[in-house]
Amino acid sequence: MESLPMNTLLEFNKDTLQTIRKDYNLDKPGSMDQAIDILQEWVKKQNHFEKKDYPREYLERRIIFCKGSVERAKSKIDRNCTLRTLMPQFYKFIDFKTEYKYSDIMWDGILPKMTDDYHRIYLLKNVGKRFDYDIMSYFRLTIAMAEYITAHDYSRGMIVVIDYLETDLVELLKKLDFVEVRQVLTLLIDGYGMRIKAMHILTPSKAVEAVVTLLKQILSAKVGQRIQIHKDLESLHKVVQKDVLPEELGGNERPITKLHREWVDVYSSKEFQEYYSKMKAASTNEKYRQTDKFNEEYMGIAGTFKTLNVD
Repeated sequence: MESLPMNTLLEFNKDTLQTIRKDYNLDKPGSMDQAIDILQEWVKKQNHFEKKDYPREYLERRIIFCKGSVERAKSKIDRNCTLRTLMPQFYKFIDFKTEYKYSDIMWDGILPKMTDDYHRIYLLKNVGKRFDYDIMSYFRLTIAMAEYITAHDYSRGMIVVIDYLETDLVELLKKLDFVEVRQVLTLLIDGYGMRIKAMHILTPSKAVEAVVTLLKQILSAKVGQRIQIHKDLESLHKVVQKDVLPEELGGNERPITKLHREWVDVYSSKEFQEYYSKMKAASTNEKYRQTDKFNEEYMGIAGTFKTLNVD
């Protein structure tokens, strides 16, 4: 890959490709191609993989999301394929334009501009007072986002910002299924390799302590320590680059309500749906995998989860 393609929803800093490759000692001529070759040959030899024809650009991004480690990229691709097999409920096709059930109270999306230090910001703004719908539609939207980011982004990691300033957290906690939250976070972090640099939660509610407790039971201790609570925007602006935030959060970017609709248009497009269908097929046939290895790495993954020891 010689350059990073721009689009209206994912912009890059001018020197993103060179800077991030240099982070992981993959900036020398031929070094990235060599790493991709190794990963590509390994994928072809995995008899339990149902899909083996990944574009080189995709494999490069998997390596970058794994801090330049080919061995870690192998593990993440294997886990990603396995978790698709174990958790098909998150990959059920829905028309997000008509079937997404939270469009009047929840808006989310990856913000277009990178931070100056090459991180992406994922923003969720929730104004819900009641939650009468199946929250699985939000989880499915999130997995579609992960597929898109894995195929198109190039960054050092993710900063998560959750705006609960207008949310009834008590009602939200009643609606959340603890097992489903564990599963979707396992998919995002352990499967797609999403690296969380920081997680910022905006709310004055004391119920946020229960939210943090829930998250810390799921996330690794390292990521759990990166959770910060803010009672107002002024506090958030001290630690998150203000100018890349949408106008609802005091920044210069277009509103998250508009960005959310733009992302839904992308996920609903014919081009993405065709790609998504191909990636949903990137699962595993476990009769071709060594049984002892599967039992060691995945036993209980769909029910009893261990803490995610992921950076």
